[in-house]
Amino acid sequence: MRSILTLVLFCMSLLTFGQQNFSLQEAIAYALQNSNDIRLAELEVEDAEAQVTEYKSIGMPKVDGGVNYQYYIARPVNLVQDFVTPAIYQVLNDEGVEGVGQFQGPPSVNEFSFFLKNNLSANINASVTLFDGAYLKGLKAARMFTDLSRKSKDVKEQEIKANVTKAYMNILIAQRNKGMLEKNIKNLDRSLIEATASYESGFMEQLDVARLQASLDNVTTQFENIDQLITLSYDLLKFQMSYPLNEEISLSENLETIIDLTNVASVDLNDDINYDSRAEYSQIDLGYELNKLNVERLQKAYLPTVRASANLNESLQRDNLFDNNEAGWIPQASVSLGISVPIYDGNMKKGQIKQAEIELDRIEIQKNEFERAVDLQVRTAKLNLINAKRTLASRENILKITEDIYDKTRIKFKEGVGSSIEVIQAETELTQAQSDYINALYDLIISRTDLDIALGTL
Repeated sequence: MRSILTLVLFCMSLLTFGQQNFSLQEAIAYALQNSNDIRLAELEVEDAEAQVTEYKSIGMPKVDGGVNYQYYIARPVNLVQDFVTPAIYQVLNDEGVEGVGQFQGPPSVNEFSFFLKNNLSANINASVTLFDGAYLKGLKAARMFTDLSRKSKDVKEQEIKANVTKAYMNILIAQRNKGMLEKNIKNLDRSLIEATASYESGFMEQLDVARLQASLDNVTTQFENIDQLITLSYDLLKFQMSYPLNEEISLSENLETIIDLTNVASVDLNDDINYDSRAEYSQIDLGYELNKLNVERLQKAYLPTVRASANLNESLQRDNLFDNNEAGWIPQASVSLGISVPIYDGNMKKGQIKQAEIELDRIEIQKNEFERAVDLQVRTAKLNLINAKRTLASRENILKITEDIYDKTRIKFKEGVGSSIEVIQAETELTQAQSDYINALYDLIISRTDLDIALGTL
């Protein structure tokens, strides 16, 4: 027996060790660390940084080198007319040399090649853009694009925080509801036992027992359903956290702790709203600045572009590549400076600038609409929170009264001065009051969460 007890305790310790316990903040932190959406957002940031590196390369000096070897199996030849012989004949004839007359016949054509069989060359080229106004503005825009990608990640983080928070609250609410149903089952079960004893003693009718049994069965079914709901709620939380669905978790916080953190007294409908707290707002601002830079970049494209380059080349031409008696390496070097001036592009840049300016106006309108939407969202969330707090206080008071009525009705029924119908009616009213109270708790917590989301403080 001692060995079996030791084994059982060991297995229980393994189960406890394997089950992770999460507070709300720990659940959010786990989700942010393991979310695939966050990883995708981080990859977008890395991709934007890589694009900045790529764009920087446009204005960086570039150096490349190469080696080329060429062997002529059949050397190219040029056909050269014999212009020397006719000229010599002409000179001798002019000098009166005896026996020399005029050159007769067409001059001969000879083959002549300027190429040697082996040709080996090596070269190094360097170039740099000295000035390009469009490039400088584009570089600044590329860096800002990276910041825009980071803001997209912030937006995704806010969404994850909201989803995890609501999923966490759903479990706490369902567990509270389960606790109330469990208490109702105990009360009904006790009443049923008492009613059965009274029936067997002849002090109560069988109909009263049947009614209580039916009511107990109904509440028991609700209790079993709430277990399934809690399981589904845990699965939803694990999904939002990117936690393995086949592993167990538990919650370290209770509903009372969360409610204590729900401060309604500080809610003021007239408080100023800090739009910058919303990641979406900062994203819109960055998008506006990015498009402003795009307009400036297109305007700078009308300026000249200055580029410089240098080239160093050495060539080796020999019939016998390894015969050092033949000519050696022949060097050649040059530098150049070029200026490109745009003159007329068919109004292409003019059209591009106009489109970019229209996009600026569009973003400005979107920004104003977002501010109006946030104003409405915050005001609605504040009103909902105030109403939820008031409703919860009312539901809590009604629940206490209903519980008192139910307790007194049970006492009357036990003493034989009340009927089972009264007990069932009181139990139904109690169940409804409990449901209303649970819903009020849920509305309060979700209203607080919605306000934090609207303010960007979650």
